[in-house]
Amino acid sequence: MKLIFKKTTHTHLLTLLLILLSLTVTIGGWFFTKHFLNYKEAQLLLRSGKLQVAESGFSLRRQTDTSSDTSKEADLMQDSGAFEGALISEDLTAQILRSWRSGASLISHDPKKGEMNMEQAITAGIGWIHNMAKQGFLPRSFSKNSFRDVSAILYTLEEKPAIPDYLLSRWIISYTIKEVQITLYIHAATGQVWQAEILAENDKLPEQLSSEEEALLKAAFPFLAGGGCEFSQNLQDESYRILVSSPEDKIVANVQWTMFENDHQDYTIAVLTLNSRL
Repeated sequence: MKLIFKKTTHTHLLTLLLILLSLTVTIGGWFFTKHFLNYKEAQLLLRSGKLQVAESGFSLRRQTDTSSDTSKEADLMQDSGAFEGALISEDLTAQILRSWRSGASLISHDPKKGEMNMEQAITAGIGWIHNMAKQGFLPRSFSKNSFRDVSAILYTLEEKPAIPDYLLSRWIISYTIKEVQITLYIHAATGQVWQAEILAENDKLPEQLSSEEEALLKAAFPFLAGGGCEFSQNLQDESYRILVSSPEDKIVANVQWTMFENDHQDYTIAVLTLNSRL
């Protein structure tokens, strides 16, 4: 009887230990999964530039891993002299913007004749950031930053409209500086920034970025100089929008704001965009 009692007690203890172990694994796995999901959410938000492309209806079909293909990058960065951008009409700019927003798939490619190479595109983006910082829309320290943490990919449309190929390409370049990520969409033939996305903790951005929208858009897209400014208000949700239009009113610029919280920290995403009115 004693032997049976000991075996029964041992079995009960073993069963209890197994239950406790299962609960430990389950609870530990839950906390790990929750932490992992929070981490992935933060990483996806930090890649908002790429997410914005997908949400706009574009499909990123192929990406060039520039970090692993150093020989190709070296070729792209040869002949890095000053880029003389093409001069195109407002009507053609509007047609290209309409093609960009058409939902056509994107494919990456190497620069062609008439398009900026990688170094020229990165330099153009740095110039844009420096100018925005000098005008107070980005931290003043950015006006002298060398921006070493940069990724850049050149895209064109898979289904091309009746527009010369070299006019359809855009560089998508992300600069990360002190927990601020700036993603620029630079038209490869003109060298102009046609879209900008700024992601940062709220306390890392100057107040002027959100308080002076008209001046912000005119600074971001200086080639719209001479156009008008529109103010529209949505009474239903008490929101408003400021639009800056081009001289011929074929292009319009606007800014959209997204606020979110992650790990008890408040973030802001500002998306400055050009759109066609054709």
